[in-house]
Amino acid sequence: MSISIPLVLFIAAFIRGYTGFGFSAIAILVLTLYYPVAETVPAVLLMDLLISLPLVAKSWDNTDFHALRQILLATMAGIPAGLALLHWLPESSLQLLVPATILAMALMPKLKLALAKKAIASPVLCGVMSGWTTSAVSAGGAPVVIHLRYSGLPASKQRDTLICYFFLTTCMAVGLGYGLNQSFSLLPDASLASLVIALFGVLMGQQLFIRRHIAAIHHGAYYLLISLSGWLLLHAAFRHFFAFGL
Repeated sequence: MSISIPLVLFIAAFIRGYTGFGFSAIAILVLTLYYPVAETVPAVLLMDLLISLPLVAKSWDNTDFHALRQILLATMAGIPAGLALLHWLPESSLQLLVPATILAMALMPKLKLALAKKAIASPVLCGVMSGWTTSAVSAGGAPVVIHLRYSGLPASKQRDTLICYFFLTTCMAVGLGYGLNQSFSLLPDASLASLVIALFGVLMGQQLFIRRHIAAIHHGAYYLLISLSGWLLLHAAFRHFFAFGL
């Protein structure tokens, strides 16, 4: 196992514990450089589910269930759209479409347009966007993070709501995967050690949030998530360009 894998798992888990989001997006992006996507995605989702248990135990009572209910219902409504796109569009097109959509949503609040602000403020729209990007390429979640960031909720309420949102959607994803394959997926190398490292990271992030609120970590994690979408878009664009050129 490359030394970068446990390091990335720890950092991604720390961000998850402190901000409530980011583990799967960061871990999947890096681990797919070492393992096949078909093995990496279900393994990371299961790990995310397990390390989220101590977070959910502390966040459940402080979750904004009104916002969460609307977002979850919209997410489930968006999943069939993503599956349809997965069926009808080539993978190269989806790899361009998903990060481009996320980046467009991230830029909307910067536009001085009433329509853009209404779009970001809509839990239905952001939930649907999260649903179809999740089912299309397992890259969902960012639209909900963007929505809650500009929702006006306190940082602690945003974090707790995100923790429960990702926990519940991950439960659905892992359950669906088990129903299809009749087995759980783990990382091919040192799966138990990887889980322990990730659990340690998420607990450290949680404890730091409880002791001290550092806005820079929230901002840094948010822009890291957006930067990952930008990197994915550029990567997909270069692959598409060279494939077209060939």
